[in-house]
Order: sequence, then structure tokens, then C-alpha cells
Amino acid sequence: EVMNSLMDFVIVGGGPTGVELAGALTELKKNVFTKDYKELDMREMDIHLVEASPRLLNGMSEQASQKALDFLNEMGVKVHLNTAVKSYDGYEVNLSSGEKLISRTLIWAAGIKGNPISGLKPEVVTRGNRLLVDEFNRVKGYDNIFAIGDVALMEGDERFPKGHPQMAPPAQQQGRLVAKNIRNLMKGSAPRPFRYFDKGSMATVGRNKAVVDMGRIRFQGFFAWYVWMFVHLMAIVGWKNRVFTFFSWMWSYLTYDRSNRLIIGRNEEKFSPEETKPH
Repeated sequence: EVMNSLMDFVIVGGGPTGVELAGALTELKKNVFTKDYKELDMREMDIHLVEASPRLLNGMSEQASQKALDFLNEMGVKVHLNTAVKSYDGYEVNLSSGEKLISRTLIWAAGIKGNPISGLKPEVVTRGNRLLVDEFNRVKGYDNIFAIGDVALMEGDERFPKGHPQMAPPAQQQGRLVAKNIRNLMKGSAPRPFRYFDKGSMATVGRNKAVVDMGRIRFQGFFAWYVWMFVHLMAIVGWKNRVFTFFSWMWSYLTYDRSNRLIIGRNEEKFSPEETKPH
């Protein structure tokens, strides 16, 4: 039990971050940890992914969600759907299903919460401390306060009834438009309403495994993984950085290895379960 608590990982949240983390840890377990920690039996290492809703990747299609689940199951990840974390004391993870997991490492990937801002009307603050905004990203009830990105909750878009995804693309598009609108207002011109242009969503699960939704076009597997890699490679600033990153990725792909290492001395001292629990 003591060794399991140190080797097991619990990831909370089945969105893109949680799914990608689970896949990455599984590949580290298979291809890297077995080389670096030969004294450990990696069969004892479990990776748990806990999601409160009935499926993974809620922001993507049912097809992508099911395929991501299939990929993770094939890789040996223990996926807990319809399950929430009730409590965690640094050692025991109590789930809503009644199951108890033992782990010293819990990774939170189940969403974010904004910092409260004093002085605003209480009625504009909604779930997760997000601020209600109009179609111009103005905080409702104010003419000169704007909010964009994760902290902004814009209602009225039938495609996103619960607000736009808390990801980079909506924030970038809102930021560009708000800057133009402020400039227009200073000139006495009318502002333009925000309309999110959804370029699609993608998530990588592991080596040669990814899911992509681009409007009505949906695909999974190796080609999706290749598209994911290409998109993220082109998002890197500067061709020099892109070339360096490309060769780094190719080296990792061909050698099944990672260049980064943690040098940890082997400790022969034995610990009791009581000593490993938080005080």
C-alpha cells in the first residue's frame, strides 16, 4: 500500500487536459520509467482518470469521446465515469462511488475558478466566479468594464449555451475584437458584437492516438495525431524554434525516449503507512 501510494496517479477531470495527461503518464510508464527505475515493478503503477460526467471530452463529439475512452482503456488507464472526488487528504482519495484510492499524487484538471473582484454588482458574478457579459464583452450593467476569456460568460450563443469554451481561441478572438471596439468607441463609432469562430477541437491521447473534430469532419487515430502535431508545431513562434521542436519530437518518436531526466538517489529506508500520511 505504501509503494502504491507513491507510484499511483489520480487525475481529476476528463477534459482535454486530463485525457492528454493520462495518456502521457501511461507512455512514460511504458517507455521511460521502466528504464530509469528498473528496481520498481511498473505493473504496480496505476493511473486513474476520474470524470464526474457520463463521458470524456464533453466539449467534443460523442464519436471523439468514445474513441478517447477506447484508447485509454487499451493503454491500461483506469477510467472512472459518473464519479466525483468527495475528499482528498493527501493520501486517500474518496470517490462518490464509495471507492477509495490511495495516492500521494492527485492532479486537478477539472476546471478553473476565477478570482473574485470586489466592487462589482453581485448579480454579474456567476458560477466559477465568471462575469456575465453582453455581446460586446462588456460586463452587464457597466459601460466601461470589459471581460474576456475564461472569466467572461457570454450567453445567447445557441452553440454554447453555457458560455464559450475556457480555452485560448475564444480569449484570443475576444481580445482582438475588444481592442478594436474600445478604439471605435473612442472615435464615436459603434462596437461590433462578438461571434466566436470555432476552428475545431482536438486532443492527443498517446503515440499515434488522437481525436479531431473540425465542424462535421471528425477523425481519429494516426492521421488525427499527425494533424494535432502539425497544428501545434505551426503555432510555435519562429521557424528556428519549429525546426528544433520538430527534430526533438522525431528523436523522441524514433527512440521511445525523453531527453529530460530527474536524478533521484535510491533510498533504501522503509516507511510505514502512518509515516507516509500527511500530518
